[in-house]
Amino acid sequence: MRIERIELDGFGRFAGALWNLPAGLTVVVGANEAGKTTLLNAVRALLFGFESTREGRAWYPALAGGRRGGRLSLVTAAGERWLVERHGERGGTGSLTVRAPNGNTGGQETLDRLLAGADRELFTKVFAFGLGELQSMDSLSGEGVRSRIYGAGSGLGGMSAADLERQLRQRQEAIFRPQGRNQELNRLVARIEELRAQIAELETQPARYEELHRALAAVGGDRQRIDAERHEAAETAARAGRLVEAQVPAAELAALEADLAAGDAALDTLPAGIEAELVTLETARDAAAEALAAHDSAVSALVTRLAETTVDEALLAEAAEIEALVGERPLEAARARELPELRAAIDLADAELAEVARRAGGAPAWLLDLDDSVPAIQATRDAEARLTAREVERQRLNARVESLREALPAADPADEGLDAATVADRRAALRQLTELRMRRELAAAPGGVPRWAIILAAALAAAALVGTAVGLLAGLLPGALAGIVAGVAAAGTAASFIRPSSTPRRGGEQREGDLLAAAGLPPDADATAIRRADDALALAAATIAAGDRSREAEGTRASRLAAAERELTTAMAAADVERRAWEAWVAGHRLPAGCSPEAARAVLDLVPVARRAAAVAASARARCDAATVASHAFAERVDALLARLGRPAAREGLRDATVIALGESLAGARSAAERRRSLAAERADAERRRGPLADRAAAAAAGLDALLAAHDAPAVATLRARARAATERRELHARARELRARLAGIAGGEGRLPDLLASAAISDPATLQVERDEAARRVAELDAAAHELSTRAGELRSELARLEQGAELGARRQELASVAGRAAALAREWAVRAVALRLLEETRQRYERERQPRVVQDASAHFARITGDAYERIVAAPGEAAVRVEAATGAPRLTDELSRGTAEQLYLALRFGLIEQFARSTEPLPVVMDDILVNFDANRAARAAGAIRTLAERHQVLYFTCHPWTAELLDPERASTITLD
Repeated sequence: MRIERIELDGFGRFAGALWNLPAGLTVVVGANEAGKTTLLNAVRALLFGFESTREGRAWYPALAGGRRGGRLSLVTAAGERWLVERHGERGGTGSLTVRAPNGNTGGQETLDRLLAGADRELFTKVFAFGLGELQSMDSLSGEGVRSRIYGAGSGLGGMSAADLERQLRQRQEAIFRPQGRNQELNRLVARIEELRAQIAELETQPARYEELHRALAAVGGDRQRIDAERHEAAETAARAGRLVEAQVPAAELAALEADLAAGDAALDTLPAGIEAELVTLETARDAAAEALAAHDSAVSALVTRLAETTVDEALLAEAAEIEALVGERPLEAARARELPELRAAIDLADAELAEVARRAGGAPAWLLDLDDSVPAIQATRDAEARLTAREVERQRLNARVESLREALPAADPADEGLDAATVADRRAALRQLTELRMRRELAAAPGGVPRWAIILAAALAAAALVGTAVGLLAGLLPGALAGIVAGVAAAGTAASFIRPSSTPRRGGEQREGDLLAAAGLPPDADATAIRRADDALALAAATIAAGDRSREAEGTRASRLAAAERELTTAMAAADVERRAWEAWVAGHRLPAGCSPEAARAVLDLVPVARRAAAVAASARARCDAATVASHAFAERVDALLARLGRPAAREGLRDATVIALGESLAGARSAAERRRSLAAERADAERRRGPLADRAAAAAAGLDALLAAHDAPAVATLRARARAATERRELHARARELRARLAGIAGGEGRLPDLLASAAISDPATLQVERDEAARRVAELDAAAHELSTRAGELRSELARLEQGAELGARRQELASVAGRAAALAREWAVRAVALRLLEETRQRYERERQPRVVQDASAHFARITGDAYERIVAAPGEAAVRVEAATGAPRLTDELSRGTAEQLYLALRFGLIEQFARSTEPLPVVMDDILVNFDANRAARAAGAIRTLAERHQVLYFTCHPWTAELLDPERASTITLD
């Protein structure tokens, strides 16, 4: 991961500042109080929060204005871009927002995952350090840094294994200690022994308890038998479970052992450090050859310089101007480096402004002039709320209108042209006609009909109990009379015998023809026609009544529909007024026509972004113009000087080199003779020193050849390939041991492992699963039986308890059960923590033994490079905080036996090793250094600068310095140097 861009809204002396950083090395150079430390602390604050306040005042307040805080644009190794934004006026986390590549936002948990668990302590001591951290081993030997480095390498993130071990051990010792007296479990065990002694004295065995005791003993025997069966079933289930769990690792172990058997066993004898030794010898050979070549090149240069040394009188006449130009050259060089950065910043800011304007849908000038005040933004929210409310009301009223419209009937029910009075008259005529015919038939019947039969038939017919009437009268009357009554009842006219007719009678009875005409029937209508006519008239009467009720309800719904339509019209008019008001507001604020309140807010949110980009562009453009004017004046002076010296004008881009050449020529002209003597002496001295260098190069080459010969390797590549193959084979052996250990744990011991492997190889997974399920079912059944026996035993014990004399024995036994339960729970907790502690300790020790050498190996390579092979190796024994180094000649030395500069170089190499180890298993973090080379001599400073550049090939490195020579040492081309004014 690297920092792509730093933006500070306000922090210390910075306000509205922005820096774009490359992927590798960036050198930040500036004078004292230029803001280097402020920028370093700003990066720490944006990543890990603000420092605590001092004496009630904010640490690094926004002195130049702006909101305190800013943003970091981070790019992961996979190319994903994350934005970390943090603001706050006091110490602490402040307001944090982490924006993911997909646009989602998160907080502290998201940032912790992004930083792979690194916290402020780890970042400050290992990844961001200054001269103070290089002067002591304490910052690296602390348990927090070591545990987090090892935790990162083992996948534990920021968890401290040492802290976890300490917590487990403290709790374990608080529960139980051998020979202890004040621990919880020790006290409970002592109390159990006391209670048992007291119970033994209080217990009695009366004769009347014998029967209960025998029954309790029988229950206990049954419980033992069930427990034995349950144990056997549980063992069967456990065995099947172990075989199921062991099949996958057993298959992997078999495959690994087959691969190892098929491989080259001779590789097992190759030393583990052979590759590192090969790299060391090869590096020594190349360094010696490089030193000899550099020496020869220097001698050749001395000869050339000796031959070319001349005196130029014309230069002496222009000495004052040349010296002035040479003195101004660094400023011109700084301007030359700054101009591309300023132009790039202008282009970037202009492009950002254009992009923001494009997203807003207009020109940059229009966007910058928009009103993005809080009232304007609040106006969009208010308008959106009003429009939404109007639309919701319109939809509600529209749904109500549609519902009322659907409830209105399509047409009036049909009534065949008859009104209610006509239907009533016709039904009355039919009743009288039926009555007349019935009386006539009864009068003609032989023997007559009893009065009670007629009344009964009429009552049953009136109650719509036709079937009951027919059945009852059929048993009382002769066959002919029963048929008559049945006909009358079926016609539904029996009620006329007990209900008087409303039609006036003529001479006591109305004639049958007149009644047929009044009922709307022809004169020859039979009983069936009369019955059908009566049914039709009954239906018409019901239809007329239903129509009256429907018309009444329809009138009510019609009035409600009209009211709802009026409300809908009013709501639509109000919504139209709101829309026109919003459109007028949009036009008045020069926003795009037709945009919604939400779109308007989005446009207004882009205004501060555009203004920030415009401000950055304006500032950079002003600085660019000033630098351009100064550069033109410098060029004119150089060209005028060259013209006076009779030399051609310098081409564009070569004036800096021309000024340097003039300065060097002037110095040469002043002391040409002295320089020739000095050069001759240097040449003689260099020729004397060549012999030892040549011997060292030959010895280094011979050492490498001896290593190749010792391992029968024709070339370095061959030996390196064999070393890597041996490493892979050792990893296979380690994985096989790990699988065997895991399988031994499943089997219950190393001795049971062969049986487990053999059984796992021949067992069918489905069969094992069935066997385990059946055994589990049997265990459940036995548990139920055991529960029943426990219940029975409890009943027996309860009865025994009632027969016991006194309450003291029961109290003691109750206390014993309670204390024993607590002791059992604490014993289980102690055992679990003991196992966890042992596993954690063995895992951590094994990890340190196997992984620490890689860290120390990397650090040794860096230390040898920085010291010019004066020290060959760093030794750090597992579990020890002390570190010693082995020199090329002489006994090993501890850190307090080293000089201050060498000790700082050692701590720098160790940090490089820890940084590379951390990055092997997680996302690499940026490395920040603050002027750490000030105590190094020139040679070691140059080699350390080379090591820093090498580190920058794999990590982003930010180097802060106030020394121009350090900046040129790290970045000779000044391609990635940022100057703070």
